[in-house]
Amino acid sequence: MPLKTTVVGAFPKPEFLNIPDWFSEKGNFSSEELSGLTGMGGGYDPRSSNKARGDLTLEENIKKAVQNVIEEQVALGINVVTDGEMERGAYYIHIMNNIAGIDMDSLEKKVMRSGAYSTLVPAVRGQLSLAGGPVCWKEWKRAADLAGGNVTLKFTLPGPMTMFDGIVNLHYQDTDQLHADLVKCVNQEILALAGKGCKYIQIDEPVMMRYPDAALKYGLDNLAACFQGLPEDVTKVIHLCCGYPDKLDTDEYPKAPKTNYNLLAPKIDSLGFNEVSIEDAEAQNDLSLLSLFKTTKVILGCVTVARSKIETKDDIRDRVTEALKYISADRLILAPDCGLGMLPYSIIKEKLKIMTEVAQEF
Repeated sequence: MPLKTTVVGAFPKPEFLNIPDWFSEKGNFSSEELSGLTGMGGGYDPRSSNKARGDLTLEENIKKAVQNVIEEQVALGINVVTDGEMERGAYYIHIMNNIAGIDMDSLEKKVMRSGAYSTLVPAVRGQLSLAGGPVCWKEWKRAADLAGGNVTLKFTLPGPMTMFDGIVNLHYQDTDQLHADLVKCVNQEILALAGKGCKYIQIDEPVMMRYPDAALKYGLDNLAACFQGLPEDVTKVIHLCCGYPDKLDTDEYPKAPKTNYNLLAPKIDSLGFNEVSIEDAEAQNDLSLLSLFKTTKVILGCVTVARSKIETKDDIRDRVTEALKYISADRLILAPDCGLGMLPYSIIKEKLKIMTEVAQEF
C-alpha cells in the first residue's frame, strides 16, 4: 500500500497576490533598519503584510491563489494539502494580529532563534487575549470551500514557544502566565477550527529544537494543552524543524542541532499527538530516531526546502527504505522538510512529483 504524503505549510505567492512575505524581499525593513540587524532570517517587517489590506482586489486574489495551490497539490497526488498560507506574511505572525496585548506597530529589537539572527519584533504591552474571538477558522473555511469535500485540508498555526521567541515581553512579570495566556489563545483558535469542521490541525514549533530544555520543562506540555478539548476525530499534528535562513543554497545559517529530536522524541510520544513532522532531507538524521516514536506517526521530510537541487528517486527511496527499518509503513508519511515558500514553483513541482512517485512504490 502506498505511503501517504503531505506538505508542511507555505508555498510561494503568485505575482498577482500583493502580500509581502518572509520568503521574498518585498516586505523587508528599510535599508536603515536592516543596517542594525545581524544574521540571516530577520529582514522581514511583520507590519508589511497588514499594509496590503487596503487592496480592494485582495480577497479575490487570495481565493484565486488558494484554489490554484490546492489544485496543484491534488494533481501531484498529495494526500493532505494546505492552502499554501497564501494570506500570511509569515507563518507565526498572522495569529498575533488577533491577540490583544501584542503591539504590532511599535517594534522592539530582539535576538532570535538561539542567536541565529537579530530583528525587530512585536512587543507585549498588555495582557494577552483574543481581540474579538477566534478568526483562524475563516482562513480555513475559505480554503475548505474552494477545495471541496473530497480533499483533506490541513490548517497550520504557530505554537506558544515559537510565538514567544518572536516577541519582546514588556508587560508580564510572570512569564509562566504569559505562556499560559498564549496557550489559551491558541486553544481557542483550535477549538473554533474544529467547531467549523476542520479535521487536521498542525501546530508549528520549530523553536523547540533551539531550546530543548525549555521544551521538556514546559513547552511540550503547553503544546499538548493547545489541543485540549478537541474531538477524537481531529488529527493533532506538530512540526519541528531545525530552522532555515531567508536565502537559498547557503550553509552559513546556524541551524538547531538535529540530535535534539532524540531528546524530545520520548516526551512527544507520550503526549497524545497523532503525528510529528520532522526534517530529514537536510538533516540526514540517524533514522534509528524513529524507533523512539512508539505510537506517534512520523511525517518525514524527504525533500529539502532551502536547496535548489532536486532530489532523485534514489535519494528519497534510500532514506525511506532506511526509515522503514525503524517504523512501520502505516505510521510513516512523506513530506518536504518544511514550508516551500522560498523555492520557485518549477522546482517545487519536480520535488513533490518525485516524492509522490516514490511514495507509490511502498
